[in-house]
Amino acid sequence: MILALAPMDGITDLACRVITKKIFEKYNKNPEYQFTLRTEFMTSDGYVANPDKVIKHIIHTDFEDPIVLQIFWWNKKKLLETALDIEKKYWNKIFWIELNTGCPANNVMKSWWWSALLKNKESTLNIIKTLSKNLKVPFSIKSRTGLNEEDKKAQMDFLIEASNFCHMITIHARTLKELYSGDWDREFIYELKKKANKNCKIIWNWAIKNFNEITNKIQNLDGVMIGQSAIWNPRIFTNHSPTIQERFETILEHINLLAKFEIFTSDLNPKNLWKNKIKPKLQEIESIDIQSNYEKIYYTPLLFRTYLHQYLKGIPGSKELKEICNQTKDFNQTIKNIEQFFKATSLSN
Repeated sequence: MILALAPMDGITDLACRVITKKIFEKYNKNPEYQFTLRTEFMTSDGYVANPDKVIKHIIHTDFEDPIVLQIFWWNKKKLLETALDIEKKYWNKIFWIELNTGCPANNVMKSWWWSALLKNKESTLNIIKTLSKNLKVPFSIKSRTGLNEEDKKAQMDFLIEASNFCHMITIHARTLKELYSGDWDREFIYELKKKANKNCKIIWNWAIKNFNEITNKIQNLDGVMIGQSAIWNPRIFTNHSPTIQERFETILEHINLLAKFEIFTSDLNPKNLWKNKIKPKLQEIESIDIQSNYEKIYYTPLLFRTYLHQYLKGIPGSKELKEICNQTKDFNQTIKNIEQFFKATSLSN
């Protein structure tokens, strides 16, 4: 069974992916489970225009293999140009390439590609065929159950045909109209699996609260992808329930790795180093000394707030820590605030 961390723009960066996979490898006891990661979205329009500005989205460590590089846009020429250029330059550094055909993230929706790919199914199918036939690396797509309830039948037919050209199809079990609310349509995905090309793996992407739900609902599917629930609980891909101390240790490891990655990218010169640094060794990043590079840490305290708020879910008294950290721009002070909170929490227990 395939277990996958969903790509979430501004969330599933290198640090988030590494932390999640480390936990999976530590607590997973079943060798039949395959864990896969995906990069954040990268626009092919931006890549063709100026790859140095967007290539950061696909930086990943050797530890993260197998990893899926996710691209998006609506223009076939630019998508093909991007995919072929990436394959040529980085073919030995990626697992496969995936086209996102239905992400409703706000910054992505503004570019209107999201509705274009779902509305113009014939054109999108042509894009899928073109990419699949021209790439040497495996190719997959991520999509939804349709534009709306009325579009589901057409979307099913589209996905069945697309399965002839894809190694894998992942379906977010809601329509685009429903965005992130509404009922999940699991039956749509079960039916797709029955009718799709047998060589194409079908992965569901819907709300999962714990690992037992995966095994209870997998049925005929090849795997599951988890997004929001994995942010605050990266152990959701295992049966392990973390203690307060383990959550504290994960928080510290995550924020420190995020800071080291910021330092690492600040030293890169895209003009001549990207091809060598697109897949650094994890040890290279983990060995970075934070304090001696402290002046290069600028965004980490801000970026980590999203993760911290999720990690603190369900911990009594954490509201004050969230409010304090929302006002803290200094990395060391953020660490101090977190340590003081968990020290007080452990004493009270």
